[in-house]
Amino acid sequence: MPNNKNTHSKIKKQFNLARLIYHIPNFIKLSTRLMKDKRVPFYLKIFVYGAILYVLSPYDIIPDFLIPILGLAEDFVIGALCLTGLVKFSPDEVVEEHVKAIDIESKNKFRFFR
Repeated sequence: MPNNKNTHSKIKKQFNLARLIYHIPNFIKLSTRLMKDKRVPFYLKIFVYGAILYVLSPYDIIPDFLIPILGLAEDFVIGALCLTGLVKFSPDEVVEEHVKAIDIESKNKFRFFR
């Protein structure tokens, strides 16, 4: 019986990872739309621009050329935290409006396949 529970747990983790990967393009669209929206506070946009500059900068807390995997992971984590913060701290009604618009765009885009 423990083996069955362990297998179920692994499948559930893989499913959650697949769902996360599936939603990455929509999250990037949402972040881009929020960056262009004038209703989103400017200080949130500054954090995202700062993260972009940091990732592109040759100066890092953990240098990419010394410890390649950790250096790249650090850049990824900083970028992801800034984008997540952008979405989390933006006004709820603005985020909901953009999420609905992205959902409608996705449904219209794949209407041919239905």
